[in-house]
Amino acid sequence: MLKNSSAKIPKRFLLVRTDRVGDTILTLPAVTALRENYPNAFISYLAQDYTVPLIEQYEGIDLLLTYEPEGIHSGWKGLFRLSNQLENLNFDVVLLFYPRPELALALWLAKIPVRISTGFRWYSFLMNKLIFEHRKDCEKHESEYNLSLLDSLLHNQTSKPEYKFKKWTPETWWKEFSKELNFNDYAIVHAGSGDSAPNLNASQYILIIQLLLKNTNWTVLLTGISEEEKLVSELANSFPKERVKKVTGRFSLAELFSVIRNSSLLISSSTGPLHLANAVGTPLLGFFCPAKPHTSVRWGPYNQQQWVVSPKINEPDTCQLKKCHYGGCLQKLTELEITEVLCNQRLKELKT
Repeated sequence: MLKNSSAKIPKRFLLVRTDRVGDTILTLPAVTALRENYPNAFISYLAQDYTVPLIEQYEGIDLLLTYEPEGIHSGWKGLFRLSNQLENLNFDVVLLFYPRPELALALWLAKIPVRISTGFRWYSFLMNKLIFEHRKDCEKHESEYNLSLLDSLLHNQTSKPEYKFKKWTPETWWKEFSKELNFNDYAIVHAGSGDSAPNLNASQYILIIQLLLKNTNWTVLLTGISEEEKLVSELANSFPKERVKKVTGRFSLAELFSVIRNSSLLISSSTGPLHLANAVGTPLLGFFCPAKPHTSVRWGPYNQQQWVVSPKINEPDTCQLKKCHYGGCLQKLTELEITEVLCNQRLKELKT
């Protein structure tokens, strides 16, 4: 409930997140928190079209809206189209998790009474309830930063982020895929990062795959987007196809989510698939830069932080990414360190 007991209790909420898959995933606990505190409310979510198939699988959302900045919502005409659409839905409260001037203006034009977002931006005046936190300081997890936007709405502040996805039901394609794998267990190695965060190199991923093949009887699936085809092919060509399968471009996002849900282990750097794995409790091993803004304190797997690996270096206060004076900090991880954490710690823990 609103902390001000004299205020009108809101009944219609809009949550807005329009960027990457991983960022969107880290916003979903806000839906759960709102639903728990306002069980009879109408909750809508505005997202990019490529994340919609994923959000469709989440509990507690009454209406899913698609934001198309390159399509029907482009330019001034598209902005007014969006604002009119939102105004007609009569929302009481909107939470803008990924502020952008065009979205803030559309929400203001939609005359939504309570407009909550983060401050410190030149267009923040378009919102009327601001949270002043410098996320770049990385003092808490991104999902906790997202939940802080709900502070004025919740009488029982959620202590930690919780995910509630709909029950998974296997479809025909899944049964065929399982048969293709001879119903064998599998691990996922997601080697790409979209250049959004520091990553391991190809040699390190080859080592990881070698260790998985040697220490388990699992099949190894190599996932990635089309832009990462060269890297994934390099990895796949180093191993027999019976044990290591390249599946880049094969699955839709919703299908990939199902594959992640049923995986024995996912290994990745800071990526959307890593956040998906954490959200549904799939065991994982994540590799993270120790410096801001990429530190696992903010971007790591919230419920599996003990399975984050970072190099022991005298890191700068801020990661320089492509200008890293280490030539890529994760590449400072030695073969011995990777073997120790994967074989003697992570795999050993999964076998117990």
